[in-house]
Amino acid sequence: MPMTYRRLLLVIGALMIHLLVSGTGQAQNTGIYSPELLAMQGRWVRTDAPYIIELRQNQSHKLQASYFNPRPIHVEETETAKKDGLQYVMIKLQDVNYEGSVYLLNYNREKDTLQGIYLHGGSGQRFQVSFSRQTSP
Repeated sequence: MPMTYRRLLLVIGALMIHLLVSGTGQAQNTGIYSPELLAMQGRWVRTDAPYIIELRQNQSHKLQASYFNPRPIHVEETETAKKDGLQYVMIKLQDVNYEGSVYLLNYNREKDTLQGIYLHGGSGQRFQVSFSRQTSP
């Protein structure tokens, strides 16, 4: 039986909470600029569509996301966590046609890609997605 949208959101939320507060996860606000978060900074283009995520570390040492499709879409929340050597980012969108949509991505340093899932809040559809670094504007 397919997982419902509500249940999938609960699973994603539980995973992020676990990663952020468990002894093996690491919250992002450590007071220093994390090498993993610094490496994730930049503009990322989804490989199957012209959607862009821009990631920047702010003065509080937190990673902040901007999202474009192609116009700006409001990002309600950006959270990061590190578990078992993998750096994760969760980006929650909150805008017209994007209510409750979520990206849960991990950074692959070797391939310099972001990979994971996108959950569309309106339809509950789940997509495997990948982003590559945009090298020119």
